[in-house]
Amino acid sequence: MTRAVPFLLFCCALVQGCAGTGPALDSWEETGGPAAQNIRAVLPDAQIPGTIIVSLGSGEIVTSADGGRTWSHAATIPGGPAVHQLVQDPENPGRIIAATDAGAFVTTDRARSWAPPGAGAAGTAVRTLAIDPWSPSVLYAGTEGKGFLKTTDGGRTWAAANASADMTLASADVYDIAIDVSRPDLLFGAVFPWGVVRSSDGGASWSRLTPEYSATGSRVTHLLVRGGTPGTLLYGTTAGGIRKSTDGGNSWITTRTGREFDGILSFCTLPGQGDGIIAGTERGVLVSTDFGSIWSPGGGDLPQLPARIVAAGAGGKTTLYAFGSGMGLRVSPDAGATWLETEGKPGGSTVTILATNPNGDRLYAGTGPVCMTYNTGRPGIWADAGPGLSGGPVNSIATDPAVPGLVYATTAAGAFYSTDNGASWQSTPRSMEISPYLIEAHPSIHTRMFLASDQGIFVSTDNGRAWSHARPVGSPWRVRSLTFSPSNAGVIIGATSSSGVIISADGGFTWEQARYGLPAGGISLVTLDDSEPDTYYAYTADGQCYRSLNRGLEWNRYSPPWKPTAAFRVACDPRSPASTVALLENRHIYYSPSGGGTWFRIADADLRGEAVSLCWNAATMTLYAGVRDRGVFRLSLGGHIRDRLGR
Repeated sequence: MTRAVPFLLFCCALVQGCAGTGPALDSWEETGGPAAQNIRAVLPDAQIPGTIIVSLGSGEIVTSADGGRTWSHAATIPGGPAVHQLVQDPENPGRIIAATDAGAFVTTDRARSWAPPGAGAAGTAVRTLAIDPWSPSVLYAGTEGKGFLKTTDGGRTWAAANASADMTLASADVYDIAIDVSRPDLLFGAVFPWGVVRSSDGGASWSRLTPEYSATGSRVTHLLVRGGTPGTLLYGTTAGGIRKSTDGGNSWITTRTGREFDGILSFCTLPGQGDGIIAGTERGVLVSTDFGSIWSPGGGDLPQLPARIVAAGAGGKTTLYAFGSGMGLRVSPDAGATWLETEGKPGGSTVTILATNPNGDRLYAGTGPVCMTYNTGRPGIWADAGPGLSGGPVNSIATDPAVPGLVYATTAAGAFYSTDNGASWQSTPRSMEISPYLIEAHPSIHTRMFLASDQGIFVSTDNGRAWSHARPVGSPWRVRSLTFSPSNAGVIIGATSSSGVIISADGGFTWEQARYGLPAGGISLVTLDDSEPDTYYAYTADGQCYRSLNRGLEWNRYSPPWKPTAAFRVACDPRSPASTVALLENRHIYYSPSGGGTWFRIADADLRGEAVSLCWNAATMTLYAGVRDRGVFRLSLGGHIRDRLGR
């Protein structure tokens, strides 16, 4: 008799989901990222207006022929290196050179195919490139740790160009190179540790123009030479300082004193606007109308976020493109007065891991080797994780249920924690070398934590300061998720990729594998029914469901109101595992208040992409989805759930 009411509600839910007009059609809200952290360089095509070439992570090149409304994949540079800059041949626009961590790659078909670096540059990390406007077969490359390189045959062969009487450039880092277009043998370089350097003979020799680290005590990273006025140039630093010279670098005046965290990220002249310049900084945009003598805040309605700016156009018609961490790609058709987000998202990240803190005001996302945080009360603003998180791709994230701002993450290098919402990270001590792929904090025993690795499950009773093997030691279970019973702190259920369900009855110190009724394949998630403590539900990756009425000892197939599909995602709130949401075909949304005993079809909302991760916060009734190559979307379901459940 105890199952009759849930069954009746279940039938009503099916009727509500199918009869009449069905659930309301809603729209997912874009969170604005994580997007820009993947965009490495933007090149507006100088010959074809509206055509943009963008480099993303791992050597991927995408293009747009309509100003950013739609995007297509052009190619992936062989080996997938990070791309720092793209430059275009002024005489042959189909020829583009990419500065990458693996050398300078060349394309002659507008980025559809790429030739490997020429002799002398292969395997060398190239940070920046400059092309001789009078003779495009001559290029200069600034490298990481090898100074300057030069080619005179379009990149087929390269040779070092580091001769100097007062510096050792052969081991220097070169951040930027600028050529005086009126005298192309006059070059300037931003070099660590030497500051600004100059060559008057096409790179045959170099001399110093500024003190080490620059006069402001920080690194010089960006340069700009005024076209048509030999000897007038600017440099910008990591501290936000800007200095100007009108005599070729022999003397300098400070035109801007840097402030904390507002380093110069780019310089850009405004075509057809005389001495107009726009500078991208860590805190937005600066504008000058007199080639850098006076600066004022600019950017119109552009967010005050790290921004790099590039320009396209002539004859007074200038289009600006802004990109940076948390920015996405934005376009300004009016020299920076207004900015529009591109309709397409060329730099959208594929977020494979999502987690929220208990009250739902912070969202954490893992995208490759980056962990990012999102303040749900400040739409559009994502922040990169701070220093200390190392070891490659982030493979799990968890929040502490009792301590605000405390978040955990794992990589191949181990487990890490942050006490400031991800602004900085520290490694948890380890008594043994393991590479955990899952970390969880117990929601009710606030000192207890768990790690899962190929060496088995580990447990800590002191907030991660010391770890010990759970039994059986060295178990081969590949744990996908852990679910904690809200009514019995000792009961923990694990979903595994090949061993079904594992269960602990003593708070995680010993584990036992469930044996009866589960499929041979993996289980993605186990949920619990608050009103029936003995009832568990287990879900496979394609949406099949199994139910146990005796705390996981025996399982039987249980049919939810959908057919199995590869496009299935399910999530429960770790702090309330009975509150469960399922997403099917990237569109149909179901909700269960009982872990799966009763399902309500809540809404149909087209996600416009493939969901690769799902996160549900029961406190705020908000569903988050990580969409392949498009970042994170969110949908508020509180109103729908109250309507369907009559609450």
